[in-house]
Amino acid sequence: MSTTASDPATPTATDSASRHVVVLVCDKMDPDGVRILEDAGVEVRVQVGMPPEEVIAAAANVDGILVRSATKITGDVFASASRLRAVGRAGIGVDNIDIPAASRHGVLVMNTPLANATTTAELALAHLFSMARHIPRAASSMQAGRWDKSKLVGTEITGKTLGVMGLGKIGRIVAERGLGLGMRVVAHDPYLQGPSPIPGVDLVDWDTLLSDSDFVSVHVPKSKETLGLFDAKALARMKPGSHLINCARGGIVVEQDLVAALESGPLAGAALDVFESEPLAEDSPLRQVPNLQLTPHLGASSDEAQKRVSTEIAQQMADYLLRDEARCAVNAPAVAAETLATLRPYMSLGRRLGLMLGQVIADPASEVEINYVGTVGEFDTGPLRAAVLAGLLAPTLDGPVNAVNAEMIANERGLKILEGRESEPGGFASLLKVKVLTSTGARHMAGGSVFRGKPRLLLVDGFGVDFAPEGHLVMTRHNDSPGVLGTVAGWLGERGVNIGGMHMAPAASADEPALALFGVSRALTSEEEQHLTSVPAISTVRSIEL
Repeated sequence: MSTTASDPATPTATDSASRHVVVLVCDKMDPDGVRILEDAGVEVRVQVGMPPEEVIAAAANVDGILVRSATKITGDVFASASRLRAVGRAGIGVDNIDIPAASRHGVLVMNTPLANATTTAELALAHLFSMARHIPRAASSMQAGRWDKSKLVGTEITGKTLGVMGLGKIGRIVAERGLGLGMRVVAHDPYLQGPSPIPGVDLVDWDTLLSDSDFVSVHVPKSKETLGLFDAKALARMKPGSHLINCARGGIVVEQDLVAALESGPLAGAALDVFESEPLAEDSPLRQVPNLQLTPHLGASSDEAQKRVSTEIAQQMADYLLRDEARCAVNAPAVAAETLATLRPYMSLGRRLGLMLGQVIADPASEVEINYVGTVGEFDTGPLRAAVLAGLLAPTLDGPVNAVNAEMIANERGLKILEGRESEPGGFASLLKVKVLTSTGARHMAGGSVFRGKPRLLLVDGFGVDFAPEGHLVMTRHNDSPGVLGTVAGWLGERGVNIGGMHMAPAASADEPALALFGVSRALTSEEEQHLTSVPAISTVRSIEL
């Protein structure tokens, strides 16, 4: 589960709830999913089966898009959809969504990785049973009027070895079901270390999985590491007479090599539910292989799974667009649901600290250091880091910058990012401190905490302050002499700028400037900043919008 920080380009819950939110549904969804969005007050536009150019046009003025596997959300869609905040995939695979383009445009991509896990696992097992007893060939021969009993002698699966490639959610279900069927189950997952997470399932290396398994079931995502994983070399190492099942993603099994392995060994049979190109061409050589079972990507095709993926992605979309709460995000920092309530106000604080520093510095930032003090440092700090970077970068960018794309933009700009943890937060449970070094060597710092659920600014460039980091602020550095603050207040009043609050931090010594923060009713123009700076006692004026 995950969440992302709010920023000017990513409306907060209050902003989203106060304006009209629109979601475009491009592929067939269960009516219950549409109803969830409508009940939440979202306008739903169902436009199924659009060609690419129509998708681009339809996406231009919507906040969210929901798809299955048919519609492709390309870089051109993201480039034309300035209002778009989220794309939701009702299912696991996001091959049809340009993730780098989504991230670059600050668009969150979500999926439903658990909704069809049971259905997909059961299909893999159905293929296993079907191959073991030659059910497709038997059914075909019976329909043709034959009685090929002697030609269709099968094998029991009890006592056979089931090899599971990938112990994610689906792979674990397959493994557990295999144990229940009396099979010996082995598994290989390069990301698992230590003992097996499933009692009774042995973790083995890649070669052992191939050479020992009577049935191998594939349950890994499609990536650079897994594309072409089962090629001629891997298939040649499989146990003679074994069977291969792929209900994961097309391209993990090299189809041309699979045909050769089925025709000349070592495989006795195979089953594919996914293909390198879908839909499978009518003249595909795969259709002519008698010991190869083919199904048309039925992994998620059960009544229960169809409803589940639609309702889950609809609820995720509503939660994000209306309350800024994201789950199962593909391209944003993740945080467990149970820690969200604790981290959310610190994410807001982090963004505001970054936003403040981004408006204080006069030159580009070259380095940012984030220190987590106290209990806040005990959590995964990825969401906090993203929030700080989003705030820091926002003042210098025209396009949206948020937790989705902040780190990408920071890296592209060569911004050095440092993080540290400290144990003593003073009188607070937690503190967040952000230091920025600019390209000219200037250093600035801001820090704060959360008090009664609200961010509080406590440190600015070494000064102790106590101020709410919100709305419009004016920050001055000035001589600590009588009448200076009165001059500023009078000058603001003459221009109709109301002062809602003020905090003055005295200088440490007579030869150093003091600092003052004013909460004001509107932002100052650059001309007004320059006029105030021309006052002899004032050295620096910054108008800050939070």
